[in-house]
Amino acid sequence: MKKLLAFFTFFILSMVLCVTYAMAYIDPSAMTYIIQIVAGAVIAIGAALGFYWRRLKRAVRKKKNKDLYGDEDEEDEDE
Repeated sequence: MKKLLAFFTFFILSMVLCVTYAMAYIDPSAMTYIIQIVAGAVIAIGAALGFYWRRLKRAVRKKKNKDLYGDEDEEDEDE
């Protein structure tokens, strides 16, 4: 763990202290690529959250129904 922490400290310090400036031209179409990447990531994260949210709701609903109606099912089996 100490080696990993030392590596990240070295990496971050070297990135901060060894800054070089580039006189470069960024094409306007590059911005559309960045927007597409960000939009795709947001949509993918939203879809994943929605999928797991539905699974969580279904699991809670099943547990709630089992707690509410579980005792009645056991009584019906005894009769």
